[in-house]
Amino acid sequence: MKKFIFYSLMSCLFAQIDYETEIQTIFNNNCISCHGNSGGLSLDSYASLMTGGNSGSVIISGDHSNSLLWEKINNGQMPPNGQLSSSNIDLIAAWIDEGALEELNTKNNNALPEIFTLHQNYPNPFNPVTNLDYEIPEDAMVNITVFDMMGKVVRTLVNGQQSAGYKTLQWNATSNSGQPVSAGVYLYSIEAGEFRQTKKMVLLK
Repeated sequence: MKKFIFYSLMSCLFAQIDYETEIQTIFNNNCISCHGNSGGLSLDSYASLMTGGNSGSVIISGDHSNSLLWEKINNGQMPPNGQLSSSNIDLIAAWIDEGALEELNTKNNNALPEIFTLHQNYPNPFNPVTNLDYEIPEDAMVNITVFDMMGKVVRTLVNGQQSAGYKTLQWNATSNSGQPVSAGVYLYSIEAGEFRQTKKMVLLK
C-alpha cells in the first residue's frame, strides 16, 4: 500500500517529465555503453527505445511494473555498473506510468487545449514507428488502444490518469506481449472522460 501511495505521489510530482533532459540523461550516463546502437535494445534515443529489443515488452505505456526495462533496472540486472539510485528508478517508473511520452507539447504560450482531440498519426503509412498526438483540456482518465480490423485489442498505449495538455506518444508496431504485428490497417481510439474518437492507420512492412 505504501508503495502504491508513493508512486501516486511520484506521478503528481513528475506530472511533466521530459524524456530528453531527464530520462535520456539517465540512459546516457549509465546504460548506452552496453545498450547503444550496436544491436538488441538500444537506449541511445527515444525512437530506439520505443522500437524495443528482442526480449519482450520493453515499455508498456502506463504500466511500469510490467515493462521489461523497469523490471531489469529495478532488480539490478541493468545497468552493469551497479544499480541506479532509487530516485532515478522512481523517475523512470513515473515516466512510464504517465504514458512514456517523448515530450509534452506546449502550444499557444502553454495555454491548455480547449477541446478533446485525437489527431491523425504521422507518418501514415508507417514502418515501424508512428506518432500519435492528442489533446485533453482537463485532467482525465485516459485510455488509448490499438485494435485490429476485427476489433481485437492489439496494444494498450495509455491507461491511466493524465493531466490536461498537449500530448505525444509513439507506437512501435508491437502487441501487448511485445511481439511485432503484421502489416495492415489498424484502428486507434481514445477514451477520456465522456470523449470517444477512433482513427485508422496503416502499417507497412
